[in-house]
Amino acid sequence: MNAMFAIAWKDLRLMFRDKGEMFFTFVFPMLLATFFGFIFAGGSDGGSKIDLALVVEGNSTLAQGIAQDLLADEAFEVTRVAERTLAEDLVRAGKVTAAIILPASMRDGAAGIFSGGGIPIEAIVDPSRRAEVGLIQGKLNELAFRQFPKMFTNPESMAQLMAGARASVAEATDLSPTQKLAAGALIAAGGAFSSSLQGAPQTSTDTTEPGSATGNWSPVSIKVEELAARKGGPRDSFDVSFPQGIVWGLAGCVMAFATSLVSERVRGTLDRLRLAPITRGQILAGKGVACFITALLVQLVLLALTVFAFGSHVQQPAHLLLAFVAAAFAFSGIAMLIAGACRTEAQAQGAGRGALLLLAIIGGGSLPLFLMPPLFKTLSMASPFRWAVSAIEGPFWRDTPFAEQVVPLCILLAIGVLGLLIGVRATHATTR
Repeated sequence: MNAMFAIAWKDLRLMFRDKGEMFFTFVFPMLLATFFGFIFAGGSDGGSKIDLALVVEGNSTLAQGIAQDLLADEAFEVTRVAERTLAEDLVRAGKVTAAIILPASMRDGAAGIFSGGGIPIEAIVDPSRRAEVGLIQGKLNELAFRQFPKMFTNPESMAQLMAGARASVAEATDLSPTQKLAAGALIAAGGAFSSSLQGAPQTSTDTTEPGSATGNWSPVSIKVEELAARKGGPRDSFDVSFPQGIVWGLAGCVMAFATSLVSERVRGTLDRLRLAPITRGQILAGKGVACFITALLVQLVLLALTVFAFGSHVQQPAHLLLAFVAAAFAFSGIAMLIAGACRTEAQAQGAGRGALLLLAIIGGGSLPLFLMPPLFKTLSMASPFRWAVSAIEGPFWRDTPFAEQVVPLCILLAIGVLGLLIGVRATHATTR
């Protein structure tokens, strides 16, 4: 055991003496995490569709019309769900940007547009995706405006709207008799206009201008509510960029130790170490421990930067530490796998680094997982970095239940065990 830790201590000292490896293992990930944090704070580029969950609580013609237009809109990827709570769970889990609720009161709300109210629509949004809120609100206003020509040319809908409008005006306590009289005349004129349209052919409504309302009045009342974290911790762009920094920190750590092990094997250092009273297993275990300690240290340093420099909060500290340990173990195994698979330093620097770079990119190192197109989200399943990001995000800022964190943790442990077994076996074969 003492020999194993002696090997680990030796590799750690060599690691910290190499300024290049120190930069790419510690400093470079911190720079990337900070850079992406400021980039995402400026908003999304809108290049991909926005994922939405849609709940239709009523069966009114108005609600069905908005729902159909929302499903057909090319700016959104809409998933219909049955209940509000299920939609909130999708937002909380980061699977959608927002949940759109078309409440049962929408039928009655349409009648209130003549008395200062509006068609009620609710949106529950992820606080880390505030940049998309304006686009969602604008689109909802546009889709609601599109329903007005349909309402004016539908006798049943128009009759309900006029009756509700008359009732709203009659019950209004803040209107003077003169104002009520004028409102009644306006309602009567709207009814006559609707009657004249019902016999005329309908024209396209695509040119309806959503900004035609005057003043601050709007026939649509959109209530936007940010989904609160279960324990109240704020979430911002640096919470999102923090796992990205960890991706590159782990990648740098793996390549540093994998290349070192290949170099020592090629130069005969491992053979000379075996002349001492130490087994091959102790040598490899010591190198694995050194890689594990460095990977764990990288994550802790990045966490300190995010918390103390940018004010982030950890929702579940104990679970986050467990995720750090699992990720460090997994990538220690990957380092041993690359070291065993590469026969020369050139292979480790070329093929090994190239493969690791590709896995880091599709695993969340360049673009957060929730912003990826569906195809890349599927491809990311093959990347160990994707499971490290999932394991870290859950307890760090998503505050997901531990039962949902078990899967990425188990996958990381399996990756670590498989990498160690294959890597140790391959290293034994090349050092006989």
